[in-house]
Amino acid sequence: MRDELIRELRLFRRGQGEPTVTRMTGLFYLVEALGNGIPERAFDELMRLYEQHGTDPGTSVGAFFYLSGAGVGLGSVDQRRTQYVSEHFAADVSTPWRRSERGIKELVTLIRDRDERARPWAFVSVFQSGNAFQPVLDFNLRKEAWEPPVVEIDGEPVGFDFTVRPHPTLPDFVHRRVVLPELSLNLDVGFAERMAVVRVGWSMPIWPVWSVFAWTADPRIAVHLRTFRERAVEVSLQWWRHTPPGDVAGLVTDGAIWAERRDPNTMNLPEGWEVR
Repeated sequence: MRDELIRELRLFRRGQGEPTVTRMTGLFYLVEALGNGIPERAFDELMRLYEQHGTDPGTSVGAFFYLSGAGVGLGSVDQRRTQYVSEHFAADVSTPWRRSERGIKELVTLIRDRDERARPWAFVSVFQSGNAFQPVLDFNLRKEAWEPPVVEIDGEPVGFDFTVRPHPTLPDFVHRRVVLPELSLNLDVGFAERMAVVRVGWSMPIWPVWSVFAWTADPRIAVHLRTFRERAVEVSLQWWRHTPPGDVAGLVTDGAIWAERRDPNTMNLPEGWEVR
């Protein structure tokens, strides 16, 4: 999708005069990404990007919109490029073109960050049972340039092969599932202390969408999620009782799942409620 957006922004730049909604004709990917299939909405969103990022012709995005005719008009992109050189003291006629090309790539990043369906997404799953936990990681991305993720467990790097394969249900995506081995929880913890930490960093060109799923057999263990500017996410299992993990008083189990069982006569009930 990135390549298609670049191609269509170049087509948009060639138009005559001030940009209007008619320039969106035939620009399928731009219309889908910005307007959910509606050209008028897509054009309004593109002009909003112009107002937010492109009113200064000295910037890369501003150079793109200048050569596209926003606030300039003129009959062709070549006329606008010549005027840009004279108005903004560019070194030569190729300067606005180079700036505009950089602006196109920046715009593609902005557009794709708005469209979650086109962004890479990662699913971080953590399963706890007994004194152990197991992480399962799923990475999904379109068929384009990518960076491998970096995974740490309790601060230690985890190495694995990142060979992607076609996604089983999404034709334009590739996929990699990583099932990490079962690991021991840290049982020497107090209240709100971390028993295990899974950190996943994925330095993709477009900010990934993160999804987290966690299942704990012990109701005394809480799951905590943190995200970071470095395009990373951290999932930790935390001990959420003031008693030590080995104290199972008040808990019952079927051999797989623990549950709390309390005496209803000792519970704090709302006023007017009673146990019969």
